Amino acid sequence: MSSTRDVLRHLAAIGATIESAGDRLVLRAGTKPVPAGVIRRVREAKPELLAVLTKKSASVVAEVPNFARVLMPADGEPAAEQPWAVRRGRVQELNGVFLHFCLECGRFGAFGYGVRLRDRRLGRWYCGEHRPRAENSR
Repeated sequence: MSSTRDVLRHLAAIGATIESAGDRLVLRAGTKPVPAGVIRRVREAKPELLAVLTKKSASVVAEVPNFARVLMPADGEPAAEQPWAVRRGRVQELNGVFLHFCLECGRFGAFGYGVRLRDRRLGRWYCGEHRPRAENSR
């Protein structure tokens, strides 16, 4: 399962349901138990799943790319999933993949605001930890 959408489709296929409860996810098994691998993937994708399920103010929720295939960090540069001030707010296309980094910490940003690619507006991107919440984004 490579995306949040895949996780949701797989859960539906096995009759499981998932919903948000504040900052938590509530997973209910259907007629079959939820496989451990799926539970692990739900935990890994928690910020993205919460954004999709709660339809918070993120205008775009991006799938996290396979960084090992796309981005080879230079010496001294941490992995894309790690904060790095030098990358803060960077938006770029690399090897056919659109990369965007959190304005606050520089780790990969999956939550985009003000993004309109057809109008060439790349917007502002945030990681799950720093994305604006509904209560403070008004």
